[in-house]
Amino acid sequence: MSDEKPSEKVESEDAEEAEEEDIWDKWRRAGVVAREALKIARPMVKPGTKVLDIVEAVEGYIIENSSGCSFPCNVALNHVAAHYTSPLNDETVITEGDLVTIDCGAHIDGCISDSAITVALDSDHEALVKASIDATNVAIRMLRPGAKLNTIGALIEDTIQSAGFKPIKQLTGHQLREYELHSDKQIPCVSGKSEVLVEEGEVYAVETFASTGSGNVTDLPNPVIYQLLPIRVPVRFRGSREFLSIARKNYGEFPFAERWIAQEMKHATLKMAERELKKNGALIAHNILAEEKGEFVSQSEHTVIITEDGHEKTT
Repeated sequence: MSDEKPSEKVESEDAEEAEEEDIWDKWRRAGVVAREALKIARPMVKPGTKVLDIVEAVEGYIIENSSGCSFPCNVALNHVAAHYTSPLNDETVITEGDLVTIDCGAHIDGCISDSAITVALDSDHEALVKASIDATNVAIRMLRPGAKLNTIGALIEDTIQSAGFKPIKQLTGHQLREYELHSDKQIPCVSGKSEVLVEEGEVYAVETFASTGSGNVTDLPNPVIYQLLPIRVPVRFRGSREFLSIARKNYGEFPFAERWIAQEMKHATLKMAERELKKNGALIAHNILAEEKGEFVSQSEHTVIITEDGHEKTT
């Protein structure tokens, strides 16, 4: 028999509930930061704006209001689907009629948000933008404990195809865990055979991509986003040790922009370090992914917590 007094028991239960709320509070706060960062970016999307200015505005807001970026701000133009962020001194400018996607994320002590919008500067692209928004919303409505991820993928595919476009096959929504941007489970943009289930307490970045093209993306040369793998490897080049020191200290296992490190290292040293670290398996590149030139890709994304009764959006 416990000697605990009733008042102490109530206080203990309250403390446990508060602790549980605090866990989700960090995820929610990260969501608010990403959402506000996109609000800053949206009015900047107009002809004549430098992509670098948008990227720096988004990343600056996130860094000021959270523990840091969970990945570099991506800005995808027209046929580009993912993984483009400005290199150092990027002169890329938004032009009349562009389709512009902004994808960003924050983290609060490792609790991650990931959200994206697409802005059409040509009214002809509004249906494409709507297709990805509708597909993401359909997926979110389906998210609850016990839901099958392949069923959600089939609904995403059907929604986009019904609008007259193609879903991007190689890009998926993804489970989030603390300090882990891409965890085990995926939400495909197409139907599939795997019957993996959604579970209470999971967090997902729900993202869909609609394309005017074939629905297939390929790697472009010259990646601008990298990520360290959680392994230790011997390195011979002094510049590689410098690169590792900067990346581990500032970004851990989160993806980071080459631009960020280029501000601290000479260009030639940086490139030699990347070559050695990729060869040794310590560094992976997130290649820019794109449809064929002349096609267009839209994206819509929100972060969602799976609750006992369904889900809660954080972005």
